Amino acid sequence: MRRLIVALALGLTVAACAEILPVGPAEAVAEATDDLFVFTVRSPANRYASGAPIVVGAELVYQGPKARETIYHASSPVGWQLAQLDGPAVMGGGMDEPCLNTDLERGAAQVVPFQKAGVVDDVGPFDRAWFEDRVLRLPAGRWRISAELGVALGDCGGEPHALEASIELLVTP
Repeated sequence: MRRLIVALALGLTVAACAEILPVGPAEAVAEATDDLFVFTVRSPANRYASGAPIVVGAELVYQGPKARETIYHASSPVGWQLAQLDGPAVMGGGMDEPCLNTDLERGAAQVVPFQKAGVVDDVGPFDRAWFEDRVLRLPAGRWRISAELGVALGDCGGEPHALEASIELLVTP
């Protein structure tokens, strides 16, 4: 009986510590909304090892009155930025601005994976080799990953909808 009580006490202590000090990484997620759209940025983990592939994406859900809506946008409806919170590195983003369009069905998520964009530096971390690698990898540090939705309804000069959401990730050495 004494062993059972000790085992239960130890189990409760470990469970309580896991609530206070999480053992593993947690999902990183942020959301922004307006009257027609829900815009979510997420990564399955909020911590990664330096040089490991980092998974980040955005989801756009149309919630308006129509069954389908056409959004007009630049080369992507979502632009991405990276900022090192404990250092100087910044990927400022940017993209071509053709008038493209995407059809959305009400309630269905349109997934947009992270895309690198910006000015190539002569030195790291955002040098030519970094931009040529299609996988997102970051050096150790605290990072903010921001996604900006920029779309219009009606045509490229139509009713604008702009939303921004950011998550923070810790990249360990």
